Amino acid sequence: MVAEHAVGGPVRAAFAAVARSTAGEQGARVGLAARCLVYVVLGYLVARIAGGALGPAKNDQPASGPGVAQAVAQQTGGHIVVFVLGVGLVLFGLFSVLDAVLHHDHEDTALSRWTNRVVSLWTAVLYAALGAYCVVTAFAGGTQSASKENRTQTQWSAHVLRWPGGQVWLFLAGATPIVIAGFLVSRAVRQQFREQLDEHRMSPRAKRITFVLGTIGYLGRAGLFALVGGVVVAAAIEDDPQHGKGVDGGARLLAGNPWGSAGLWLLALTLACYGVYLGLESRYRRI
Repeated sequence: MVAEHAVGGPVRAAFAAVARSTAGEQGARVGLAARCLVYVVLGYLVARIAGGALGPAKNDQPASGPGVAQAVAQQTGGHIVVFVLGVGLVLFGLFSVLDAVLHHDHEDTALSRWTNRVVSLWTAVLYAALGAYCVVTAFAGGTQSASKENRTQTQWSAHVLRWPGGQVWLFLAGATPIVIAGFLVSRAVRQQFREQLDEHRMSPRAKRITFVLGTIGYLGRAGLFALVGGVVVAAAIEDDPQHGKGVDGGARLLAGNPWGSAGLWLLALTLACYGVYLGLESRYRRI
């Protein structure tokens, strides 16, 4: 433990100085707010699939991070917005690194502390990559159709299935998001996201709205991970890579039946709620 703090001390001090600075806090809040738009637009794309507005046309935006960037970029003035979004997501990636270094010391066990730090670092990589994609999209105007993204996901699943014991590996890859979904459900039910908020700055009304939206939103995120994991597990069990198509492919498979369509509408609503919650979190989160 002493060695850990000896090595981490200068790094922690540098990150703490950034977090305490006005520019550092404002940058972190911009990054936190950028996720708001991502989830609101993602909810919109899922709703369009549920309503049948997105068919097999090659120019349809996939319900995914890249699809969000494309959907925003195609609006009037969208390339400017998607560039700002990209910068914001990169800032959130940097904030996630700050979170990994400065926070989680209060966790009960070393395993919990390091698990949360690894999650924060993985989040930093994902959002920084999506932010970079947004910036490239803003300048290059590149697009990726839903059909192309689904083919890529199918090819990935088929590649894994060709490995020795490929079905087992693909099953484990699908089980991981399902486990994460269970963790998010627990976090929603316990309202553990409240630990990140500075409740002293919130009015009673703001607390009620934020807590309700946060609970619904985390359940929506759980549904998103369960959808991804479910289609990958199905691909592994049936030895059929056509099922391993990520969020967009899974949503389109569900849209083909009435119960699936109703579930997608619910998922779209909860994702939009999570987006609104993130907007509130960007204001009230402890930096």
